[in-house]
Amino acid sequence: MNIHLLEWGIVSFIIGVILSLPMAAIYYDNSPPWAKLFTNPRKLKSAHLDFFMQALSAGLVYLLELSTSSELPLFIVIPLIFGMICNPLILLMESTSYYRSGFTAIFYRFLKYTSPVSLLFAWIAIAMYFLPLTLIIFLSILLLTGLIIIGNHRRKLNLEAESA
Repeated sequence: MNIHLLEWGIVSFIIGVILSLPMAAIYYDNSPPWAKLFTNPRKLKSAHLDFFMQALSAGLVYLLELSTSSELPLFIVIPLIFGMICNPLILLMESTSYYRSGFTAIFYRFLKYTSPVSLLFAWIAIAMYFLPLTLIIFLSILLLTGLIIIGNHRRKLNLEAESA
């Protein structure tokens, strides 16, 4: 089993717990120092919840490994752990005003482009690794249907914009 999943899941959970302190200071105590640091409290709340969700997803993958008596290869685990920590970190950076300039802006852009892709890759690989073919086909049809709906909606918006 990949004990790394549990270790990083615990790290993600602890970060979520730690973020509850500034969140409580902003929402309940109206603390000016915390409000100056975290200029977007909604993003702070989103980061707080996302760290918890990522910890739960790491536990789910660990339970999948445990129940099937198999171990995921590292080329799946590493992107999963990277995305699990960095995806909520994007929201945490957006809760401050520091992500707009300097080195933090470069780091933010790097995370914004790599973290969701790594999570998408990891979850697709996990689905291919554990799900039977019928469920993979179902998910593919569901994804294709969603893409068609989004494409039709975009086309409709473009036609309305051209006619206006």
